[in-house]
Amino acid sequence: MHRVVLFCLFALTAAFSAQAYDYPFTNPYEATVFGTLPRDEFDLSSVRPAGFSDLNPLRDLGVVRSREMLLHDRPVPEILWYDDTLQYTLAQQRDKAPLLFILAGTGSSHESATCSFLQRVFHRAGFHVVTLSSPTYPNFVVSASATQVPGYIPHDVADLYQAMDAIADQLGRDRISSFHLAGYSLGGTQAAFLAELDTREGRFGFEKVLLLNPAVNLMTSAIRLDHLLSDNVADRSEAARTVAGLVRQLSEAYRSSDQVNFGDEFLFALHRNRTISEKELKILIGVAFRLSLASMVFTSDTCTGAGYIVPRGHRIVKDESLAPYLDSAVGVSFEDYVREYLLPFLQFQDPAITPEKAVAACSLEAIGPFLRGAEGVAVMTNADDPILTPENFAFLERTFGPRLTVFPVGGHCGNLRFRDNVAAMLDFFRK
Repeated sequence: MHRVVLFCLFALTAAFSAQAYDYPFTNPYEATVFGTLPRDEFDLSSVRPAGFSDLNPLRDLGVVRSREMLLHDRPVPEILWYDDTLQYTLAQQRDKAPLLFILAGTGSSHESATCSFLQRVFHRAGFHVVTLSSPTYPNFVVSASATQVPGYIPHDVADLYQAMDAIADQLGRDRISSFHLAGYSLGGTQAAFLAELDTREGRFGFEKVLLLNPAVNLMTSAIRLDHLLSDNVADRSEAARTVAGLVRQLSEAYRSSDQVNFGDEFLFALHRNRTISEKELKILIGVAFRLSLASMVFTSDTCTGAGYIVPRGHRIVKDESLAPYLDSAVGVSFEDYVREYLLPFLQFQDPAITPEKAVAACSLEAIGPFLRGAEGVAVMTNADDPILTPENFAFLERTFGPRLTVFPVGGHCGNLRFRDNVAAMLDFFRK
């Protein structure tokens, strides 16, 4: 089985190897942490030369706007008062144009670096572009989730669909010539489910849907991310010491540097002088995932009053320290969250649901027949993506065939801003 998968991956990546795919990080964990260096990013001027609106420091008051919308008129905990409305970003054309929705990855907001970069690319390419936060992001949990218990894809996708429908109406459907959809990481998985849902609901009629580094099975990928932390530390204390040590070294290097930009390029320069071990990289990725999960768990528990993190009946006041709650939340793995919090909630709603059914409903295999026949849905991922198993790759190859593009390296979403990847995305939506 594994030999067949490896052969398929070799065949799919051969074309890129032959064309000297020169993304610089061949270690998947380096790619995931460091991303794409500015010098290797896609050149926006190759789509359209920069105009005055692009160079204007006040451009956010023009074509790119952060917007908000009230979707649920319901009480919001005092400590979360600022998240009562759904926040999203819209970059619009002057005239009628196609609309592209971009869905953020796990725990990420509509203003994440990846969302903002892709929004600039596709706006220059002539699209209206809306970026949406992940349903696992606190603002979405508070403002847009019907249950305020995220992590079950059918529910999260229904919430996204409602938000997107309201946004399209607000923009004005007469200004939209066609609808398109893209998502990365968990957002890529959700984009597939949205495409399937739309065939039943019919509010958009998506022409093109692109899944970027999607998780095939949410539980499998989440466990793999969790294990990057748990398999490389003896306990939470070691994880904290490792991360604190890396932050201290980065800070010391930054103070002694003549660079002002503390971004990917600076981190890469530091990495050349002081190699961060693979174990440290895995811990960093695992900690980042656990922090996103902790934020989601705390927000959900505060909204529902379930008593999982915050004692039942306790109302957090404005000046109260959140440290004890967040400290408890960081200790919750994704498996813990599903078993102790999400599944009991689902079973309260539907006593017939089992753990196996809940996990299966959050896998692309649940909509496999639809995906096999969905000519407008495509996948771009990397052969070394650490959230995917050989079985996951076999499913993608079986299901998408020529609509699957596998880049030889890039880790998990590390090359989403790389010139070759963005060029391939543009080519897909322009066909």
